[in-house]
Amino acid sequence: MISSNSIKRVREGLQDYIGSKVVVKCNKGKRRTTINQGVLESTHSNVFVVKYSNQLDEKYHRISYSYTDLLTKSVEFSIIRENY
Repeated sequence: MISSNSIKRVREGLQDYIGSKVVVKCNKGKRRTTINQGVLESTHSNVFVVKYSNQLDEKYHRISYSYTDLLTKSVEFSIIRENY
């Protein structure tokens, strides 16, 4: 069982990276996986929002993910660190 303390720690950890480039790998079941690169836009009490840009039509899309998805590993999240 996932405790509210675990969710709080994940949320607090992500707040430091708002505005950073991220890669989100989402397991959609039956061997279907999507990998998207975007920007961590915001964190809320139960979800975090990632903003993606579509290269074809130059529109932005936002997708929210729950912290429990991270804890159950149905969503994998990584920060892109840029080298200077």
